[in-house]
Amino acid sequence: MIVNKTKDILKSNELFAKKKFGQNFITSSSILEHIIEVANITKDDIVLEIGPGLGSLTEYLSINAKKVIAYEIDLDMIEILNNTLSKYNNITIINKDFLEVDLDKDIKELFDNSNNIKVVANIPYYITTPILFKLLENDHISDMYFMMQKELGQRLSGKPKTKDYNALSVIINYKSNAKIEFDVPRNFFFPAPNVDSVLLSIKQRKEHLNVNNEADFFEFVQALFGMRRKTIVNNLSSSKYHFDKDIVKNSLIKLDLKESTRAEELELDKIINLYNDLRR
Repeated sequence: MIVNKTKDILKSNELFAKKKFGQNFITSSSILEHIIEVANITKDDIVLEIGPGLGSLTEYLSINAKKVIAYEIDLDMIEILNNTLSKYNNITIINKDFLEVDLDKDIKELFDNSNNIKVVANIPYYITTPILFKLLENDHISDMYFMMQKELGQRLSGKPKTKDYNALSVIINYKSNAKIEFDVPRNFFFPAPNVDSVLLSIKQRKEHLNVNNEADFFEFVQALFGMRRKTIVNNLSSSKYHFDKDIVKNSLIKLDLKESTRAEELELDKIINLYNDLRR
């Protein structure tokens, strides 16, 4: 298996992990098996992978899935992938920056226009959020499984009244259900990063929540969490919205909330109700 030859493949091709692409290669077959198990990859699944690198995860996906389409930005990796994965006929490797891909076009042409595409990816910290939001905008994507920096995974899946709960947690919760599936110590990668990782599962919400203007709601959430130590009243009155303090206080009273309430205390439904009341 490719995963057992990571260092040898890099050495024989006179290559190294590139920091600009955030490359850290998984070196544990047990972790790869666990990903396949948690993601419940079967021969009915079409899988989208981002950043296959040397192809370790891609190989496991190919063995278990119907079809794998993988986007790799690094041309050096493309040459290796064409070699290491040559015996598998259900893999398509695309040398493109995923953030610049016309995903709707590719879904029609490469993914059989499927409405149940699973995403599996080991992606670097600096592009996790833009990749995630691009995928969440597409109705063809069902479940996503991301290997990511532990701190970011905790923030994306943060719950009310915890230190990890923030504007990003709320926005992700509005669009999906996020859950940390398991931890991955840094020594399971080569080269070993400075932090531990997690596998985060993200499942698109089937139902549409009661928000008329999604973009405005996301800005409202950012304002709500503007200064963590400040109350909702102070954050909303000092943000670009410049809500009158008395109006915010009255909305809080309607929702059975105290004037001293802070954003991190509110569940998603309360935030939506507060937004709708203030935006009437």
